[in-house]
Amino acid sequence: MTALDADVIVVGYGPVGQTVAALLARQGHRVAAYERFAEVYGLPRAIHFDDEIMRVWQALGIVDDIAGDLMPVDSYTWFGADGEQILAISSPSPGPAGWEPSYLFFQPYLEDALIRAVDALPTATIHRGWVAEGLAHADDHVALSLRRVDESQTGNLEPTDETTTVRARYVIGADGANSSVREAAGIAFEDLGFAERWLTLDLRPNDVEALSYIPAPCQWCDPARPHMHTRNGRLHRRFEFMLLPGESGEDFRDEARVWELLAPWMTPDDGRIVRHAVYEFRARLAETMRAGRALLAGDAAHTMPPFMGQGLCSGIRDAANLAWRLDLILRGLATDELLDSYTPERRAQNAWIVNFSAEMGRVSCVLDAAAAAERDAALRAAEAPPPVGLPPLEGGLIAAGAPLAGARAVQGTVRVAGREGRFDDIAGRGFVLLTRRPVALPESQTRFLDEIGAHVVALTELEDIDGRLTAWLDRHGADAVLVRPDFYVFGAVEALDGLPALVDDLRAQLPTTHDRIEAHVH
Repeated sequence: MTALDADVIVVGYGPVGQTVAALLARQGHRVAAYERFAEVYGLPRAIHFDDEIMRVWQALGIVDDIAGDLMPVDSYTWFGADGEQILAISSPSPGPAGWEPSYLFFQPYLEDALIRAVDALPTATIHRGWVAEGLAHADDHVALSLRRVDESQTGNLEPTDETTTVRARYVIGADGANSSVREAAGIAFEDLGFAERWLTLDLRPNDVEALSYIPAPCQWCDPARPHMHTRNGRLHRRFEFMLLPGESGEDFRDEARVWELLAPWMTPDDGRIVRHAVYEFRARLAETMRAGRALLAGDAAHTMPPFMGQGLCSGIRDAANLAWRLDLILRGLATDELLDSYTPERRAQNAWIVNFSAEMGRVSCVLDAAAAAERDAALRAAEAPPPVGLPPLEGGLIAAGAPLAGARAVQGTVRVAGREGRFDDIAGRGFVLLTRRPVALPESQTRFLDEIGAHVVALTELEDIDGRLTAWLDRHGADAVLVRPDFYVFGAVEALDGLPALVDDLRAQLPTTHDRIEAHVH
């Protein structure tokens, strides 16, 4: 067998790469991450994540590190051409994951916390100053060719003559929209037909509360120039302005021109611009998220307009979905056929949010005054929209046809043996079988659940302090629910006598686990 340098190579070490590295290394797997830039990019890009992602941060133990700068939000206001509200998108609090539905944040602070979390894990190694150039598959591993780059000026990478090849069982491309892993794997990007250029600028106001009269986040669908405003954490604010026909990025290189756009709200005396850059917002999807032993996550697999703030969220969902599969495979509890359902599960959800984000972008990016007036009238005449939520998983590793299959699992606050906290912190993570009352499963199923590290928890054995878990089961008429490590439901049963069949279904979808258990028995 070929000697391997790692179990998993991660290419790209932004938040998605950091997250998947942390999730895998926490399970003891050898992870080697390669990043082209010598230093962490110290400026913000993403500004929003939701309660589902906060649950991942909870699993990584970084919530306390980032909490001080987070801004919880539960609404998103859209204004029409006349400056009056046309749409308000709101979400109930708390979200299913037991946290506020949304948070605004300053990305460098989040990355600092993620990097510290990875640095504390002995099986993770980080290599900066390398770009991926080639990919070669073997029967039991993948070889990644890398070239050393010199960054004599920040952001300016010059290739050197130094090269190396590293080998691992899998490689994850978390290396952004221009992914070298995606290119080396021969995976095409599907263009979904949205492309608009916007100026993005981040500010550090002297008095961050001076603009508190402006909703955050909010979108001004002004045909004269669509623009948006939000907070990014407690100390910063962001504005974005659509470029009009005939304008180019060069027109906004001069900060004086940027301050002209900000004049209704701020002057240079009120704070400083942290950064400003023109981006082209695109809606694209990789045709697949897997090619053999090469896997894609984050912007390498999908890019979307930022109008729903779901770019980072989608990447972290990729990381969480991928990490538990690789964990089972690397522990010998499943073959890599388990990865076959990665693309169907994630691409379907990504396609939904990319298309939804593009549609909301089209709502905003109307430059014709008459068309904007018609839009505003239609939206004001319509009923208030329901809370926005991703559709459940419709395929992949779920119990097809079972109650709650593919839905997000609810997290509540519980108390067990004097310990009180959120369910994951008290009951444990991984596969979780939550039942209304204790249940005796056949010995083979108990061994199977032990093999995959499942936690079996009965509601009668804990105090459901906020009642959320009990209400969740009541709402769906369920006596038991089996939850995956990424907090999606494998399936539920309406009566406990149906539980053995549900566990058998999971075991059938992890065939090598069954084989291994049977081998132990005989």
